[in-house]
Amino acid sequence: MAFSTSLIKKAACCLLALFLLSFSAPDAQASWLLDPAGFHVSAHGQTACPDCHGDVADQQLHPKPANVNKQEKAFFKADQCLVCHDEVMENLDQGVHGAGEIKNPAEYQYCLKCHNPHTQPRLGGNRMGTDPDKAPQEQCGACHKEASALPPLSVEDAACMTCHQTRNPENPEDIKHIQSLCLHCHGNSGADAQVKTGRHIPLMDKTTYAHTPHAAMACTACHQNAAAFGHNRQPTVDCARCHLPHNEKATHDAHTGVSCQACHLQGIMPFRDAATTTLRWKTNNVKDLSILHQMDVSNGDNSCKRCHFAGNTLGAAAMVLPAKSILCMPCHTATFSLNDTISIVSLLIFLCGMVLFISVFLTGTMTGVSSQNPVVKLLHALWAMVQAIFSPKIFKIAQALFWDAFLQRRLYRRSPGRWFIHGLIFYPFVVRFFWGLTALLGSLWGQGNPAWDMINKNHPLTACLFDLTGIMILSGILLAWIRGVIGKRNRAVGTPDQDRVALALIGGIVIIGFLLEGMRIVMTGQAANAAWSFAGYGVSLWFEPSRGLPEVYSFMWYIHAALTGAFIAYIPFSRLLHMILAPVAISMNAVSPAHGHNDENPNETT
Repeated sequence: MAFSTSLIKKAACCLLALFLLSFSAPDAQASWLLDPAGFHVSAHGQTACPDCHGDVADQQLHPKPANVNKQEKAFFKADQCLVCHDEVMENLDQGVHGAGEIKNPAEYQYCLKCHNPHTQPRLGGNRMGTDPDKAPQEQCGACHKEASALPPLSVEDAACMTCHQTRNPENPEDIKHIQSLCLHCHGNSGADAQVKTGRHIPLMDKTTYAHTPHAAMACTACHQNAAAFGHNRQPTVDCARCHLPHNEKATHDAHTGVSCQACHLQGIMPFRDAATTTLRWKTNNVKDLSILHQMDVSNGDNSCKRCHFAGNTLGAAAMVLPAKSILCMPCHTATFSLNDTISIVSLLIFLCGMVLFISVFLTGTMTGVSSQNPVVKLLHALWAMVQAIFSPKIFKIAQALFWDAFLQRRLYRRSPGRWFIHGLIFYPFVVRFFWGLTALLGSLWGQGNPAWDMINKNHPLTACLFDLTGIMILSGILLAWIRGVIGKRNRAVGTPDQDRVALALIGGIVIIGFLLEGMRIVMTGQAANAAWSFAGYGVSLWFEPSRGLPEVYSFMWYIHAALTGAFIAYIPFSRLLHMILAPVAISMNAVSPAHGHNDENPNETT
């Protein structure tokens, strides 16, 4: 019989689609759905469904809601297989099964352990020319050489396939079929199956569900294992399969252990899982299952207030705290944003101070510029900077910045002791900054990469690194203060005093940070890896879990933020300005012959 080209293409596409769907569907050993093409070429392809499932026809209600929560073992009886395969038991008694020798016949009592009855390949001369190392769907040409359509199903099998055939969750018609199959039990139209299901769980209002965000999708797109026995033991839906997680601005490190549903799902209550310390969710007298499909965020911070309220036991601060701003990046994985008043005010003061300093700086003379106009001088300096960047001079600048700005070579040559103390403060900030920046940028790529471990404070490496760097900074502050007290006795008249305000601000920021870390560990239930945050964990032993701790945490957080803002605002008006001026001076000296230095003899100018 001749077939048109279009018909052949359609048949081939259908077979290919069914082949691909067979991989996305749950294992047929525990699944209610099967691939007609795979079943057709299997050993039981010519066996009618009632031949094995004869009890289904006698059931008044199929499926029985009480049965869907059982495992497939509850329905399997070896006698079903022995009706046709009566030689199996005889072979087992002789220590043989198939082509292999066996030692323990008891291991072969459960056929489904090894055999999938819906895809079992044919054996021996009745193999239909198939290769057991290849999927059956790849070998349809063994019999259907002209790419003809599969023979029609029997009346009995067609009736079964109405519900039990795999469906394409991307096809609109199949989506409707999948939804109707699920609503057969989970709807609330009053059907017998729905009445019995409603005795155990809430039912779904079809009209309400139609207005949920995922109403146009197949149920199995999210509930991938819904067609498996043990229906009530399905894993929680993984939203990250389709949705990229929020960036650091929305989630920040405190929310790495919070499930999506805890914030986005309506009609639920968040709770802290004591075993994993993660924030999960539970229902609270839900009567309409549609509510549990309302994935949305309330206006404003209403969703946040599910956890952030006074006296909560969820490990959340009492107040809805803003995400860490760009000013927090020297120490934390923060965001490229300014979301709080403290950050905005401190940045404005910092900018005003820098403008004031630059305006005073531009009142002096500048080499190569005859005009005394400060704007002209500034433009000349910026143009010289651009020229240096896009010229071979950039290599000299990079070399000088590495040796003198990063490694602090000149400071080491003057005083190894000062270099050591300065390094205890300087290098932890460098490590924290690049760690946080890498984590922030990496988190934008989506979930499943190491960046999220770098954000998570409960990860052993992250916890240990941040505590270690914090201890180094405090050690540097203490040694600097001691050196300043001792050196004051020998300081020449007119020499500026040590900037103890800067030391106090840095030390206060770090100390409050450790207090916050200790309180966080207590509020979140001390995760299994909490001890890796050795300093924070030690501090946590000072606190007892209490309903007032979230309020204290919020108060201390704002103190921490205020000290950080004061530190940023203080920079242009203090000796801390060298953090900005030193790299600029080093870069200028690197390309200026009058200020260059001979590496072999640093005291000799070149």
